[in-house]
Parts: sequence; C-alpha cells; structure tokens
Amino acid sequence: MPKCSIVIDLGFGDAGKGVTTDFLASQHPEKSIVVRFSGGHQIGHTVSTEKLTHTFSNFGSGTLLGVPTYYSEYTTLFPPAILDEGDFLKTYQPKLYVHPLAMITTFYDIAYNRAIEKQQNHGSCGLGFGTTIARNKEEVYLYANDLQFKWVLKQRLQSIKTYYNNKLKSQSKSVQAYYENELNDYKDDYFIDSCLAIQKFYSIASLSDLADTFKYFIFEGSQGILLDTQHGFHPHTTWSYTSSKNAIQLIKSHLKTISEIDIYYVSRCYQTRHGNGPMAETEAVILQNHENEANVTNEFQGVFRTQALDPELLNYALSCDGIHHQDLISNKNLVITCLDQLPHFSYANLLQKLDTTFNTVYGSYGPKRACVKKLSE
Repeated sequence: MPKCSIVIDLGFGDAGKGVTTDFLASQHPEKSIVVRFSGGHQIGHTVSTEKLTHTFSNFGSGTLLGVPTYYSEYTTLFPPAILDEGDFLKTYQPKLYVHPLAMITTFYDIAYNRAIEKQQNHGSCGLGFGTTIARNKEEVYLYANDLQFKWVLKQRLQSIKTYYNNKLKSQSKSVQAYYENELNDYKDDYFIDSCLAIQKFYSIASLSDLADTFKYFIFEGSQGILLDTQHGFHPHTTWSYTSSKNAIQLIKSHLKTISEIDIYYVSRCYQTRHGNGPMAETEAVILQNHENEANVTNEFQGVFRTQALDPELLNYALSCDGIHHQDLISNKNLVITCLDQLPHFSYANLLQKLDTTFNTVYGSYGPKRACVKKLSE
C-alpha cells in the first residue's frame, strides 16, 4: 500500500527540508516521488553529496537520487529557471510532473515584486512568487497547461503586461521607474522560447494519475510555519500555506488508498530568519562549521539572522499544524539539523519543553543524508 511522508519546517524557513527530503527519498528511491505542495520556484533547498552540493529551486530534493518531482496546483513555476537548472542537472535526468493548473511566474511578476519590495521592505526574496499568487487571485492567469501553445502564451503575456501597467498607475514614480528598469532588456520571445524548451523536463499530470505508479510520496514543504499566510505575522508572511494543510488536502483528494501518513517536523538547533520581520528575543548563538552556509545577504531579503531556539515558538508552530491534520497522522517525527554547528545543544532538554510526543527524533550533524542519525525513539 502507498505511504506518505510530509516534511514541514517549524520556523521561518531554512531549517533543513532539503537534507530531510533527500534522506527520506534515499530509503526507496526507485519507488518514490517528491510532491511540492506549497511555495514554488522561490525556494532554495540545499542537498549535498560526495560529488555535488546543489540548492534546488525548480526540482525536488530527491533529484540527485533519480527521484522525480510533482508540482501541484498550489505551486508556481518559472520556465527560464527550470531550463537553466534542468540543463545543469542533466546528468541526473531530472523529471517533473506538473498539474495543469500550476501557476506560471513571468518576468512581469518579478519586476513588479521587486519594485514594490523596494518600497515596502516586507522581506520578499524578489522572485515574483507573491505577485504571481496575487495576480491569479485577480483572475489574470497563466498556467502550466498553457505552456504548450505558443499563440496562447503570447495572448496571456499581453494580458499580464496590461494588468501590471494598470496597477502601476496608482504607484509612485519611483516604483514605476524601477519596474521599467527591470524590464529594460526583456523580450517576450525569450520567455516563450523558455516555455517551449522545458517540455523535455516535464509531463502534465494530476496527482491521481500517479497514484498507482509510485509507492512512496514525499511531500516537500516550503519555507516555514512561522511564515504561513494564516499562522505567520503580517506583513512578513508568504502567500501560501506552509503548514501541512495543502498536503493533507491532496492526500485526501488523490491518494485515497494511502496506508500511512508520517510527518517530519524540521528545525535547526537554533532559530533562523532570512528577511525582515520579528524573531523571538532569545540569546545569541556562537556557531561552528557554518562556513558553507547557503543563506547569504540578499538585496531584497536582507541579512540571514540567527538566535537560540524558542520552545514557545516551536510549540506554537506544532499546534498550528495540528489544526490541519488532526488524527490523520500515523507517526510524528522531529528532525533537528545543524547539530554540528552548536555542539553544546541538548536535544533532551528541548524535548522536555515541547508539548508534542514524537515517535522518532532524528539529528543531522552535517549537510549530507549520511549525517542524519536517529537520536531517540
């Protein structure tokens, strides 16, 4: 019988969902598929092997094992980035299955996102994810299903261009100028060519179509519960549900024969936040072995911040996620990452302060799947 695992970040993101997904995919790589159920092309999940360290944005974190990725209707895709990353990973034969209503980000979405973010400073990563979601809410669409039809693409892009030109009329001169500068060298033909070129990497499919093909569905979450559109802290939130909400809905709707649903809650052994917004006012941490940190200062997000963990925030995140899965979960697991960076961290002390009982607690002492160890059961 098929089995599901859901990977959820308990913080503000960057906890180690990539290494956790890679670890789970390594259990049964020939029978597994990674399911992206929130966020989209703006994520950055780093996976390390002996040969390569790669930050995934457009393919799931099981790709280096040959595990394909499914993008649901709750996600976004950016074709030029798929083309670049897919070509870079061609040795691994990356494969995507995409729901026909997965939302497509354009350069217009990115330009408007960046122009607005320069004014608002909400902590966006500047890749057009939020503006893509907002545009779709206003019924100006571009879907994965459209990518196969060149004439349709041209018309859809014209609609999106007109949509943003109208929105810009109410914005300041500086926002208008920034938007125009972002698109200064852009041509729709380049975007359309990218859309046509990525057909070698993907197939249009519903999750129901894949229910009998795979035996292990690994739902790879995005960002963290403390950035969730429902449970985060406005305005420093993302435009998606980063809890297990979407994953549970997909399982109920499309994978009705599932025998078991396990959830893997992920947290670094210290608190992180990349971008503007509040963090718990805990003590500072002195880290070791973090010279290869994948998160660096970003023009739009700002600096990458660290503090000691706050058990109250972890309990809050766990309680929020519990609202969405209730009694459907077979096993609750905790994955504590970056333990090599904070040698004096005591996971036993942390567990005493958490309200949730976990079936298994794992610890990661490095960036590779081999560094993930079982701490307690």
